[in-house]
Amino acid sequence: MSRPLISFVIVTYNSADTIVACLASIERYTAGSFEAVVVDNSPDEETAVTVKRFLESRDGVTFRLDKTNDNLGFAKGCNRGAKATTGDYLFFLNPDTELLNDAGAEMLACIKEHPAAVAVGPAIFGSEGIVTATCRNLPTASRIMLDAAGIDRWAGAYRMIHFSHREPRQVEQIMGAALLIPRDAYWQVDGMDERFFIYYEEVDLCKRLMEEGGEIWFWPAAEVRHLAGTSTDATSVRARMIYVLRESRKKYFRKHFGAPGALMIDIINRMEGVAKWIVLSMMGMLRGSASDREKARGFLSVALGSAPRN
Repeated sequence: MSRPLISFVIVTYNSADTIVACLASIERYTAGSFEAVVVDNSPDEETAVTVKRFLESRDGVTFRLDKTNDNLGFAKGCNRGAKATTGDYLFFLNPDTELLNDAGAEMLACIKEHPAAVAVGPAIFGSEGIVTATCRNLPTASRIMLDAAGIDRWAGAYRMIHFSHREPRQVEQIMGAALLIPRDAYWQVDGMDERFFIYYEEVDLCKRLMEEGGEIWFWPAAEVRHLAGTSTDATSVRARMIYVLRESRKKYFRKHFGAPGALMIDIINRMEGVAKWIVLSMMGMLRGSASDREKARGFLSVALGSAPRN
């Protein structure tokens, strides 16, 4: 059997409700040769059983399941999937995404047009069909400060809110929910840094790819739908995810800016934690919202610098 052109790598965690639609969209739209591996980090068997049912009528080669014994985290799961595949290009997809066209072929056209491109991201649409702002500049302390204070909603120094996401553009980072990378370029920088359990792994990857002279491109001719965060959006885990995101942010700054950078971000994180804990606590009382209270609990943990208790 010849080597496939594209290897899809999908890391799942409690994704039984969305994974079949994701795999079916790959099968429906991908015209070129491909393979797809699902690395299942779920603590139970529901996602694995769902994938196995999908595989029953397939050849067992194009689509494969790799059930892990533990939750490896996103970065380690991606590396594991990449090692288990052979395609010239790696297409990382979240399990709550669906291709809306032959996105892989469209992004390969980007690499053909821009040979220095080493990571390409598609236009990502939410469930209501509205394009999502997925491009950002790389984080700096000043950009994170503006973002934490809510000023970046207008300034756009970090989140690039003034970019329409309707035309191709070279950027500094793109969302990891859908990301195409040449295999050689991926392993040239040793893949994703597995010290990032979840969050900031794609930010770190984009930075390292750029440091090697590569270009990061947003390519809207490729289209993907993203339901956004179905593995981590339950109210019961929202507080922990708020905390983990900021811990990953601190880890990123320690890696790239040393102890002073980590200290600066820790101060910003704690200031943000205090301010948002106060606001969300008040909103939770006024609106009687369990979601607001859970978010407030997460930001209190950020302010205190300790993980929230379950």
